[in-house]
Amino acid sequence: MKIMQFIKNLFRGGKGKSTPVSGEMTEQQSEKMKKMMAMLSQTQDVELTCDEVFAMLDEFTELAAQGEDVRQLMPLVQQHLDTCPDCRDEYKVLESIVLAGV
Repeated sequence: MKIMQFIKNLFRGGKGKSTPVSGEMTEQQSEKMKKMMAMLSQTQDVELTCDEVFAMLDEFTELAAQGEDVRQLMPLVQQHLDTCPDCRDEYKVLESIVLAGV
């Protein structure tokens, strides 16, 4: 499959729907493409999954609460939190709990 055909299929509104003018994307589709390209440009050779980050989140949060440089100690977790809003939300909740107990 050609890359443009793949992209068109990826952003098609639904089965059988096409873009308004052949070969052009709607503004919404263009924004999706920009977001996807930005995410692709931020990928690293080694990344953690959400499950892997979740398994280390308590340790990461404790270290951060103790004032440790978690960016240095656990860079892959920090990288994931920087790019994953769901895991970042989990971290913020856990952080507020840990800080409330300090």
